[in-house]
Amino acid sequence: MSSIELTAPAKVNLVLKVFNKRKDGYHNLLTLFERISLSDLVTVSMAPSGISITCDRAVVKRAKDNIAYKAAELILKTARVGAGVRIDIRKRIPVAAGLGGGSSDAAATLIGINRLFNINMGKAGLMRLGAKLGADVPFFIFDTPFAVGRGIGDRLKKADLRVKLYHLLIYPGFKVATKDVYKALDLGLTMRRGGDKITLPKDWSGFEGIVHNDLEDIIIIKRPVIGKVIQCLVSSLGRKAMVSGSGPSVFCLYRTRREAVRARDKLFSSVPARLRRNWQVFIVETV
Repeated sequence: MSSIELTAPAKVNLVLKVFNKRKDGYHNLLTLFERISLSDLVTVSMAPSGISITCDRAVVKRAKDNIAYKAAELILKTARVGAGVRIDIRKRIPVAAGLGGGSSDAAATLIGINRLFNINMGKAGLMRLGAKLGADVPFFIFDTPFAVGRGIGDRLKKADLRVKLYHLLIYPGFKVATKDVYKALDLGLTMRRGGDKITLPKDWSGFEGIVHNDLEDIIIIKRPVIGKVIQCLVSSLGRKAMVSGSGPSVFCLYRTRREAVRARDKLFSSVPARLRRNWQVFIVETV
């Protein structure tokens, strides 16, 4: 085997509570991750030497700044692999959208190189490497539909939720930098909003009651158009809408795919095309 192709799924944060800032610059948080069907495709191939990376969408100016490149560099150095790799990424997950696309690409790169070169590093070892690259990377290596994350999101515990959620997911067409959102965070406000536990729903009906994002108000202040997207969803569909992660993507929950498709069609008929001309709209599900 000289190459391996992997699916790199996106995520949403069904719950995101943010606590104190750490000495390393990250924040301690509590989150409920959900892995969803929107995904990139990552192909990792053996090469005589070096690391090369191609992507069908402009992500960063320099290849070395791509988190997948950094992932390849880290595992090859750690495992003392004498050969190189070629990485090809076909993007479908919007960039800097609060959906973890870059982190998932990095996780797929670590997994792919581990298999391709028979490094035989276990899941725990790969997750430790992933945490050095970004807070969301370990979740994609953890390989479970739902997980509760603590610390910076890298201390993970499987959430035994035997349910499939469907989402109407909207990316409004612009990036939001995670570091800018956290920089503006009012920790006093977020710490008054609740405790350090998540009560997991017993069935689908309980999810809409627990979804929450401590960063949402800040994101809306920084980019008011996100608040308008949420208002469009609420007024058109009568459903709770929420920002995922540090934004700007927004989602609503549904019990079935048919319900989500109907909601999308209703949204399109209710919101003029000129107001949603930059939107990317997806129907996604738990995977």
